[in-house]
Amino acid sequence: MIKIEKWLEHEIRFVLGEDGEWWAVAKDVAEALGYRDSNDMTKRMDQQEIQSFNWKKKQTEDYAGCFRDYKYKPQVPIISEFGIYEAILNSRREEAIEFKKWVKQLLKTLRQQSGLKGFAVFRMMDKEHQKNAMDQISQIRNAKPKHYMKANSIANKVVSDNYGFEKMIKKDEMTPEMLRDRQPVLDDTVDLMKVEENLGLDVSVKEAVREKWIKS
Repeated sequence: MIKIEKWLEHEIRFVLGEDGEWWAVAKDVAEALGYRDSNDMTKRMDQQEIQSFNWKKKQTEDYAGCFRDYKYKPQVPIISEFGIYEAILNSRREEAIEFKKWVKQLLKTLRQQSGLKGFAVFRMMDKEHQKNAMDQISQIRNAKPKHYMKANSIANKVVSDNYGFEKMIKKDEMTPEMLRDRQPVLDDTVDLMKVEENLGLDVSVKEAVREKWIKS
């Protein structure tokens, strides 16, 4: 199976691997992220995140049409999701730099929520501490479904408004930039809904979130 995703006018081909995960064509990712070529990108990458895909074995029109640039090269280098993250973190594109800032903020938030002070940041590399942090993430995932149903709607509307859409855009219709902006709005909304319920507060979650996140 093959999927083509467009990011900032770049088409990136994804193939479904034998592991059930989606792998991206290395050449496409390299072009999108501003690398000289795919070799320049993958030489600094964990080799476990790189595989080779033989598109000619599929023998379908879809694959033949999508891999015309590999007409005489049946083996196509592909990279995993983790490989994509590595490629982004090593890229100098402005969007990649913003993504790195977001990742660093996530790590800082995770460090704070796990109870570590800033001077203890190197303990984040301890396996046991990483396990405890992941347990906290699992607790967040187990939040009541009703929180996420309403929160998704609020977050989608806020992001849609900020990007100038008159109607609410669904998550699967959003651009990578919109999805990046959406996550902190969603997190804030879920947290506020849980506080409202636990303390019996009489507040409008929707209005509170919009007041904080709507850009003037």
